[in-house]
Amino acid sequence: MGDLPDGIVTLLFTDVQGSTRAWEESPVSMAEALAQHDEAIMTAIAAHNGVPVKVRGEGDSWFVVFTSARDAVEGAADIQRNLATVDWVTSPGLVVRASLHTGIADLRLGDYYGPTVNRAARLRSIAHGGQTILSGATYQLIQDQLPDGVTVVDMGEHGLKDLTRPEHVYQLDIDDLPTTFPPLLSLNAVPNNLPVQLTDFIGRERELEDVTDLIHGNRLVTILAAGGSGKTRLAIQAAANLTNEFSDGIFFIGLADITTGSDIIQTIAETLSIGLSGDDDRTTQLLTYLTGKRQLLIFDNFEHIREEAPLVAEILKASKHITVLATSREKLNLSGETVYGLGGLETHWESPDEAAATSAVRLFMDGAQRTDPSFSLSTSDLDPLAKILQITDGLPLAILLASAWVDMLSLSEIEEEITKSLDFLETEMGDVPDRHRSIRAVFDYSWTLLSPQEQDTFGALSVFRGTFTRDGAKEVAGASLRGIANLVAKSLLLTDPTTGRYRVHALLRQYAEAALHEDTARCDEVQQAHADYFGALTQTALDLLTVSDQARMLDIIETDLDNIRTAWRYYLATADGAGAQRMITALYFAYEMRGWYPAAVELFDEALDAFTDATDEDSITARELSRAAKGWFMTLLGRADLGAAAAKEALDNLPDAATLTDRWAALQSYAIGTAYLGDSVSMVASLDESFGTYDALEDKLWVSGIKNWRSFAAILGGDLETAPQLLSEALIVYEQRDEHYFMTWALWLTAMVANMEGRPLDAIEIYSRQVDRSEEIGYLRGLVVAYEGLGDANTAAGQFGAADTALINSIQVAEQMGMVRDMLNMMTKVAKVRIAMGRDMEAARLLANICANPISDQQAWIETEPIKTLASRALDEVRSQTDPGDYATAVGQGQAMSFDAMVNQLLGRMAEPV
Repeated sequence: MGDLPDGIVTLLFTDVQGSTRAWEESPVSMAEALAQHDEAIMTAIAAHNGVPVKVRGEGDSWFVVFTSARDAVEGAADIQRNLATVDWVTSPGLVVRASLHTGIADLRLGDYYGPTVNRAARLRSIAHGGQTILSGATYQLIQDQLPDGVTVVDMGEHGLKDLTRPEHVYQLDIDDLPTTFPPLLSLNAVPNNLPVQLTDFIGRERELEDVTDLIHGNRLVTILAAGGSGKTRLAIQAAANLTNEFSDGIFFIGLADITTGSDIIQTIAETLSIGLSGDDDRTTQLLTYLTGKRQLLIFDNFEHIREEAPLVAEILKASKHITVLATSREKLNLSGETVYGLGGLETHWESPDEAAATSAVRLFMDGAQRTDPSFSLSTSDLDPLAKILQITDGLPLAILLASAWVDMLSLSEIEEEITKSLDFLETEMGDVPDRHRSIRAVFDYSWTLLSPQEQDTFGALSVFRGTFTRDGAKEVAGASLRGIANLVAKSLLLTDPTTGRYRVHALLRQYAEAALHEDTARCDEVQQAHADYFGALTQTALDLLTVSDQARMLDIIETDLDNIRTAWRYYLATADGAGAQRMITALYFAYEMRGWYPAAVELFDEALDAFTDATDEDSITARELSRAAKGWFMTLLGRADLGAAAAKEALDNLPDAATLTDRWAALQSYAIGTAYLGDSVSMVASLDESFGTYDALEDKLWVSGIKNWRSFAAILGGDLETAPQLLSEALIVYEQRDEHYFMTWALWLTAMVANMEGRPLDAIEIYSRQVDRSEEIGYLRGLVVAYEGLGDANTAAGQFGAADTALINSIQVAEQMGMVRDMLNMMTKVAKVRIAMGRDMEAARLLANICANPISDQQAWIETEPIKTLASRALDEVRSQTDPGDYATAVGQGQAMSFDAMVNQLLGRMAEPV
């Protein structure tokens, strides 16, 4: 019907009354009736220039936008007229309620957001089937130009469940259709004192549904969270959605200003307008009044008078129809209490398109546009915004306090200031409670509720990064099970029931860490304990590698990677070479198998800087092992010259007391560097020099690794007799252990031999086994070379379609690791396959792009010539067999495209990567 309009628009919301039950009773008939319903609505809105946005709710609701309020009213009237004339397949027919509201459209990514949409939806929720109502804004525009056969009835002001302000509501009366309906289902329907809110309820849709469901099934529900999490706002909104279910009212009882527990009875009485007098005990009078009442009581901020919680139990016993919803930073610890833990808002998105719908972004935008109405987000803002939201951990108060600075600072500056100090997150607004005027005030309040022992434990727990276990908390912070449980109950620790792990909110951790640093001795003790705990954990992970349980090894390291890196940096900062040394090999294997190459270079560079002037043996060993590890990743990132040189320096400088495992790591780093440089002579010499030493080891894992490398050297030299013998010996060791990492490479080499011996089908089967082994542990580089091998073997077998697919898979995995040189090598092979398939122009574009890339001057590790030489030769082949004009056009196109654009095209992606 047209594009979605912007500017001032009138929104029409409809839905079917009682549709859920109808679907349950007769789904087939209901589907037919819904088609009749849709046709009636579509006909009406098409006649009056309405544009449907999209289906909302359960699929029987409509959301339509009009640029003219008169068109909207005429369309709404015709909808009701059309529906009244339908010969429904169901009995009774469908009855629809509708609402109209006019305001400024907030159009983003093909949908509408903001207060105009929210108000229109809330208006619909108070109407009855067959009834059409409109807001005061819409009425003001159409009062003097009503369509024929339509009049308007003033329904007065009504509180809506968005709680922001009352709305003057009008009913649209349509000739020959019903005009009498029950009272509107607004907040006016039952007694309540729900406070009017100044802002819309944003996000928390799932949490709102969860809390509403809990209230339906439980009589005491506590929303538990740290200060600033939005507990009160969520409780009020949940209550507003339930006004029709508590005939005697919904009452908000604020406890924040109560200084002593004895005041709670009087506060409740004042809220409920009860006069407590006479000689009877005040509690007795209150309970007598509540007996038989059907009410929802909201007790807000219960934590500081938790000793008065037994009164809640007495209230629930006095009347079986009363439900209590409490908000607190601590559990009430009452029988029958159902606790709902409230975390932060959603802060992650996969693409810019998803960012606009993310709840934390929506809240930030709402706050920012109240500070600066012209504020908008650009794509370049998303990265600093993501960091702001990550630092705040989705805490609503912190997000709003951060958003209030957009009129003075860029998002990057806001992120920088938050990182420096919690004190940046504060407000000068006079109507904000003192406890919410700053994040520090929020946390100060929580801190005062802790005992000295709890303060010490919580401060010590701030040394953790990410999540941690109960055992870790005990070993590092001396936290007892009861101490941890108390901090969870006070909502200072968040727990994941699935994993059993704990974490501290990012800003709370910053606050607690500052408290920890005030006691220097305690801080040093905790940091040392943390480093030693995760240093030992990393060693445990490495031990799993040697017993062929790489999956568990990787899981351990990935789960605690933030803590492990923190321990690593502590050892570097304190020049503890022994501590750093025991972490290096495990970190090397983890970063290698997960393909974190640039990050690995940075990680091991840190050790080189820390131990530059080391003189003790442990620190020298740590430095040289780090140098060798860095060399490995430099080679894989395209600088084999630097990688081989670093590994050779490490081999020369390792102390005599270094273990054979340490020397093995440096040796294989040198081997891969020389392989990529095409220097098989140096590679063979270094391996043969060490071979006998490793062969004497009782544990044959490491010598089998040397056999892999020596087999590779033999293959590079064309020696197909030595390689199979060495590989068969290594494979026996790997198969006995059900090994994965080393087995991946033994399979690769075995398949390579099969392919070179003219047995491509055997090679395909072996490469497929390598793919399976690599996938089982998520070994990315293993997948890169396995798919490349499948491409080579399928090419040799004349199966060009399978070859093309395998090589594309290899490129896709290599891209994740930044292995541009290897991608160029695979792209050259893809081009050759496509030449064989008769797709010359595609191949020409691809080869021209490869030759234009300076990295193509390098040599791939199993090739004997630079990539550009191989690509140029293939390009000459295309030129010799194609039309010169077509060839020139294809080459020009390939040269003009960026490398990223060519990869996107090759992988079937149309846009540049975000």
